[in-house]
Amino acid sequence: MIKNDMTPHQYQVKFLESGVERTSYTDDRRYYERLVAQHGHLDALEIETLILTAAQQSRLDQIKEASIDAHDASLYVKYGTTETEDSGFFESENLEAYRKAMVEPHIRAQRKAAEASGVKLNGIRYSGDPSNRQAMQEAIMAANDSGSESFSMWKDSDGGYHNGHLLSDVRDALRKVGDRRSVLIALEALYVSQVADDQIDIHELDWTTEYD
Repeated sequence: MIKNDMTPHQYQVKFLESGVERTSYTDDRRYYERLVAQHGHLDALEIETLILTAAQQSRLDQIKEASIDAHDASLYVKYGTTETEDSGFFESENLEAYRKAMVEPHIRAQRKAAEASGVKLNGIRYSGDPSNRQAMQEAIMAANDSGSESFSMWKDSDGGYHNGHLLSDVRDALRKVGDRRSVLIALEALYVSQVADDQIDIHELDWTTEYD
């Protein structure tokens, strides 16, 4: 965020790396445009001009003459603390926000992967990913509009086809998908706090729910 000369980078860059959101700061947007274009596991590139908030600019003004490196300067401007305890700008209560920000993208990616597996109802799987939730909602609306109580043909999330699939089953499945998603989001919030506090290993998170 902040360079060695205590000035902000020009751009904020966001992209996905194998589903995990990454945030970087740069003056060279073309580097990231080429990087994402050349690597298949990178996508969803977003580049925007970095504009500091009034509070961030105030914190930057405070440290312009300080003897701290760009890493600590960036943390102080963004979170109100340095990572170095003897910097003169260390605020332990603000360090938690930084620690959470470091682990949250990885945990959110795990939650989304767990969410995508969806639920099973009467032996049929319904994926919980956003596109399938939208498709189920649209199918329910279409059936409601036509007054139908079943679908002449339903394709499940494992690629199987079902004749005369009941509308009530799809409604129940969508409700179950939503309930499961709510539980997973609550787990995500819990795990972000626990991993940031070193209470649990980020690679050993349990995403099972009562709706599995």
